[in-house]
Amino acid sequence: MKMRYITGIGALAVIAAALGTLSEAQTLQKVEEKVLAADLYNRAPDVLPGILPEMRTPEYWIGRMERPDEVILTPEQIRAMNEAYQAKIHSPEPFTGAVKERIPDLGPYNPGHWWPGFVVAYTDLATVTPRAAADTVRARVAQEIAYLKKRIFGSSLAVPYNEREIGRFIGDMALDRVPDEVTIRYAITVRPSRVRIAPTFPPQEVGLSQNGKTRWDMFNVCVLKIAQPVTVLHQSQTGEYVFVYSSEGCGWVRADDVAFGTPEAIARFSDPPRFAVATADRVMFYSDPSCTYASGWFGMGSRLPLADSNMPRAIKIPVRMTNGRLITETAWLAGDSDVSEGWLPYTRRAVVTTAFKLLDTPYDWTGGWYGRNHVSQYRDIFACFGFQLPYEGELLTYYGHSEKVALPAMGKKGQFRVMLEHEPFITIQSCGHHAQLLLGEYNGEPIVLDQHGYGYTDADGNELEIRRCNVGKVTNVTYFLKRPVTFLELK
Repeated sequence: MKMRYITGIGALAVIAAALGTLSEAQTLQKVEEKVLAADLYNRAPDVLPGILPEMRTPEYWIGRMERPDEVILTPEQIRAMNEAYQAKIHSPEPFTGAVKERIPDLGPYNPGHWWPGFVVAYTDLATVTPRAAADTVRARVAQEIAYLKKRIFGSSLAVPYNEREIGRFIGDMALDRVPDEVTIRYAITVRPSRVRIAPTFPPQEVGLSQNGKTRWDMFNVCVLKIAQPVTVLHQSQTGEYVFVYSSEGCGWVRADDVAFGTPEAIARFSDPPRFAVATADRVMFYSDPSCTYASGWFGMGSRLPLADSNMPRAIKIPVRMTNGRLITETAWLAGDSDVSEGWLPYTRRAVVTTAFKLLDTPYDWTGGWYGRNHVSQYRDIFACFGFQLPYEGELLTYYGHSEKVALPAMGKKGQFRVMLEHEPFITIQSCGHHAQLLLGEYNGEPIVLDQHGYGYTDADGNELEIRRCNVGKVTNVTYFLKRPVTFLELK
């Protein structure tokens, strides 16, 4: 194990105080003896091997564009693409005719993934009978229970849950209280909201699978944006959580994260004709025009209606009354807020400028800490232009029409050639288990904007962690070229 030192006069003083009065040499010796695995991970450099420092700036890539300000698609054309994808994914056999390398591996869950809550195609449960809706709830909750029993999970303090604690989570799901016929209630999120596999509360909230490198919250499914419609089908025994069904996934959401209303009122608020869309990682909104106290935030790609009056920077926000009912209130955006009135014009310049605002944001595979993974990052970026991309990486290629596949049998050079046949800045390439935004090439190798939880070993044998949004090479994800790579070219 390589030694890593605490350095700095302040650190030495603290350690010396803790250990007694010691000389600097004695203190360093004690540090060598005691500081082994207690420090933080080794952060990989911002400029990763194989790239240039200037590649971490949008100006570098804008300078390589032929038509940076050309509008590639209009909002109407993008909306038509969204509708076409929904029609395709809701068809009885959406993957008919696809070459086998493009057929997604959606795992053992029905219809989903290897953890419960995944939704391939959202179906309005108001179109099914109340008894069928009840069967849906029972089946989904049963998947969650099986998941909790399948392996050992740890709390936020990395202490494994025992059988009694897991049993308490399962008991709060109140599976035995699901009626024979479910009455659907319509709601909307009043803040960014996590969809959970289990209705848990801190510190016994997360489900850690390792006390080490990959501290993912395995009890989370996804994050719902503010003002997103959901269907409420069930509630936990305590009433602290409700079981929801949404276009992003299904699972448990805190009851105070949603407000109930009529389908018509929710539709008007969630799809307004005039709106502000957040074009940064997070955008705060405030309780008064002076923007002194924040009232909440909305993340990249989220949108909120503009106020009906002529008040500058005023927006409408959804609010949950104590009785759970939806009302709307006015909030204000700061003068320098990173927002767009209406969708951003879909240009190459705007894509790169927006994407690079997420550079170095942490990787969060399930969204348990309101972060992004290798798919939700690109969904948020392109949501600023109006795209509604699939939540699951396995389905990304089906939003578009590219039949090209870069196969491992082609060899690295052959795979690179196929990748570079696609237009940079607007192409997402996916190996099914991971996705990247193509930026261009350097020395014949594709360079990508990536978001992943991996690291690498440097020439000195040090393990370095990337685990954040980065500009790097395709090969930084070691398995990427070992799988068929498909393409989504958004034009």
